[in-house]
Amino acid sequence: MNAPLRLRRNDESVPLLEHEVRYLGGHGGAFTDLEPDSLRTHLRRFGPRPQRDADDLIADLERLALTGRGGGHFPAARKWRAAQGATGPVTVVANGAEGEPLSRKDTALLELRPHLVLDGLASAAEALDAEDAVIWLHEGDHPARSAVARALAERPAGDVALRLAVGPDHYLTGETSAVVRGLAGGPALPTFRRVPLARGGRDGRAVLVHNVETLARIGLVARGIEPAESVLVSVGGPGAIVVLEAGPNWSVLDAARAGSGDRPVQAVLLGGYGGSWLSRADAARLPLHEPALRAAGVSVGAGVIEVLPDGRCGIARAAAIARFLADSSARQCGPCLFGLDAIADSMAALAKGGRRHRREADRVRSFVADVRGRGACHHPDGAARMVTSALEVFTAEVDEHLHGRCRHA
Repeated sequence: MNAPLRLRRNDESVPLLEHEVRYLGGHGGAFTDLEPDSLRTHLRRFGPRPQRDADDLIADLERLALTGRGGGHFPAARKWRAAQGATGPVTVVANGAEGEPLSRKDTALLELRPHLVLDGLASAAEALDAEDAVIWLHEGDHPARSAVARALAERPAGDVALRLAVGPDHYLTGETSAVVRGLAGGPALPTFRRVPLARGGRDGRAVLVHNVETLARIGLVARGIEPAESVLVSVGGPGAIVVLEAGPNWSVLDAARAGSGDRPVQAVLLGGYGGSWLSRADAARLPLHEPALRAAGVSVGAGVIEVLPDGRCGIARAAAIARFLADSSARQCGPCLFGLDAIADSMAALAKGGRRHRREADRVRSFVADVRGRGACHHPDGAARMVTSALEVFTAEVDEHLHGRCRHA
C-alpha cells in the first residue's frame, strides 16, 4: 500500500451536491443546474483514487465519527472492524435501493456523482480484501441504473471490479438483511438477524452494506479530504421532491421550507414513512443534526422529510401512510400480517370520524402497543412510531374527528 495520507480539513468544504436537485415524481430524471460527472471530470476535480492501508483508512473513519446515512447511523469504522474479523470471504455493497417514496438523495448522487460513490465502494473493497463488490438498486430506478452502468463502463480495467445488481420495486428491498438475502438468491425481504451481517450474513460470508451517501463520503476520506459537515435530505413538498444539502446550522424547518418553496408549513414528518411527526414549532427548534435529534427522541433516518402544508389534514395523511406501510409489509410475521392492517384500518376509521368511532384513538394505541418491538424486522416499529407521533402532534384534529368534524375538510 502507499504511504498513509494525513487527513486534512478543507479551507472550503467540499459538498456532495452544490445545488438542489428536483424530481417531479415517479422515477424520472433530475432537474438541476448540476452536470453529471464523467470520469474525466471526476478525476480533474479530485485526482486518482489512492490505495490506502486498511487500518489507516479505518482510523480516519473513526476520527471523523462517520456514521451510515441509510437510516441506522451506525459508526462506519465499527462495521469495517467487524468485517476485518470475519473468517470467510467478504462482500461489500453500495445500497442505493431507496424504498421511501419521497427519497431521491441516493438517486441524485448516482446520477450526478457516480464515480465518488464507486470510489468509496472500491476503497472499501480494497481495504477489506473483498471478494465481491456490488451496487444494489431497485429494478425500476432507471435513471440510477443507467448512470451507474455508464460510470462502470468508464472505469479503468485495472481498478477494483464492481458489479450492478437489482432487486424488486418494493418498500423493503433496501433493508439491510433484505439486500443480503436477495444477493444470496432468496427473496429480497427482511429476515431475523442473529449474527451481525459484517461477520456472516450471506451463506456464512461477511457482508458490509453501506448507503450510497456514506460511500460518497468515504470516497473523499480515501483521498485524505474531510467531507463537509452536511446532511443530504429529500424534501417532499407540494408537487416535487427536492434533494438538498443542509448545513450544520440548519433546523428541520429550514430544510422543510427550502424544499417546499417557502409555503406555510403546518407540520413535518421527519425520517420518512417510518419516522416521527413534528409540529412546526418543534421543527423550528430542532437542528438537523442527528445527535441532537436523537437526544430529542427522533431521527433524520434515511434523510427524508415530508412537508404537511397548511390546509391539509394530518390525521388523514397519517392514515394514508399507515395503509401504505401495511400494504408494503413483508407479511412474514404476526405484527406485519395482522397488526399493521389493524392499525391502518383503525386509522382510516379515525380519519372518517363521527360518533361510531369515538373509541378509535384508544383502539389505535392498543394496536400499536401490540406490534411495537415484536416484528421480524423494524418495519412494524416504524409504522408504530409514525402513528403514535401523529396522535401526539395532531391532538386537536383527533378530538375533532372523534366528534365528526375536520377543520381541513
